[in-house]
Amino acid sequence: MSKSLLITFITISFIGFSFIQTPKKETEKDKATTKLLKDVSKKYKMYKTLKADFTVLQTPADPKAASKKDNGNLITKGNSFKLVYAGQEIFCNGKIIWTYTKETNECQKETYNPNANNSINPAKIFTVWEKGFLYESDGSSKVGNIEYAKVKLTPTDKSKPYFLMNLEVDKAAKTVHSLKISFKAGNKQTYTVTSQTPNTAVDDKTFEFDASKYPGVEIIDLTAKKKKP
Repeated sequence: MSKSLLITFITISFIGFSFIQTPKKETEKDKATTKLLKDVSKKYKMYKTLKADFTVLQTPADPKAASKKDNGNLITKGNSFKLVYAGQEIFCNGKIIWTYTKETNECQKETYNPNANNSINPAKIFTVWEKGFLYESDGSSKVGNIEYAKVKLTPTDKSKPYFLMNLEVDKAAKTVHSLKISFKAGNKQTYTVTSQTPNTAVDDKTFEFDASKYPGVEIIDLTAKKKKP
């Protein structure tokens, strides 16, 4: 997956919330899972702002190939967000989105359309279960004093490039801990939230690209309407 698609996935994932789609048949464990996920969604919906740090571990299909791990961070406020990941910085004020690439010192400016990309969104870790998935309990695990509920997610659309997602939720805190995506091609991607801080004061200017902070930057403006011949 390209950096741009991966980043699009992450930005959409952390800021969208909807209603949970539940399985047709549920065991008692699955009913408890449904309640937990509803509580998780409710908690995130109450946040006015959210700052989150995360890691992305990419595991190739070839067992001999090396895995790669990157760090990133995200700030959200309503429909606005700022994402820093893999050499790019994304700014969005809900209407305009700026994508700055450090390697080329370029910034692409576009009209923001959250529904423009229908591809796999690997960082939809806060809301992934809410639409297009069936899910079931996969038990639990404990790390130190923290107990994680484990959930298997299977897509209802079998044409998707992935066939399984494994979600881990902190039972007590009712927050998402990690999401592992298994692709049909054999590769896997694991997203782990390392920290998340809600309701901190964030200036709206945080979500707009300030060219003065990037000397020599070239801005590619795709919002300008094409003139008719």
